Amino acid sequence: MVPITSQLSKKLMPKELSIETSNGSFTLNLTDYVVNLPKIYTAYHHSTPEKTGDVLADGEPDYLCIDFNFMKVDRKLEINIELTYGDAMMFEFKVHRGGIDVFHYNGHNSKFDPDYKFYFTEKSIEELMNLFNRFGFNLKRKHFNFLDGVEDSYDATKNGGF
Repeated sequence: MVPITSQLSKKLMPKELSIETSNGSFTLNLTDYVVNLPKIYTAYHHSTPEKTGDVLADGEPDYLCIDFNFMKVDRKLEINIELTYGDAMMFEFKVHRGGIDVFHYNGHNSKFDPDYKFYFTEKSIEELMNLFNRFGFNLKRKHFNFLDGVEDSYDATKNGGF
């Protein structure tokens, strides 16, 4: 396995991610990443209105953070992911050879905030899938249904009632 360095990390990470929320569509650009193995911390930002100086002027936080925690379990790679939007935890999940286990879910019909809409665009889901598959996982699009905007594609009640 190739060692993960800051330079490699920058090449692996999607340069931008697009989301849909209750307040509209936003494209966030990779602006920061820190490699401190076994973790990689990334930050994505979108432009906030310059005129007001208020980062919440458009009704949305201006950053999305994805933290990757790499672990070796029974000689196999696993990656724990924490995804926060502003200061709200949106998703927490583990990627492994068998698929993805979701621990925290704040998408469609979430018990945490059922009225708020948050999901990734198809292009961004594809970028995330490609990122994880670069580490040797054989993930398919269906493994990422919990991140999409299709209301019935992921049933949180089957995964612990998130």
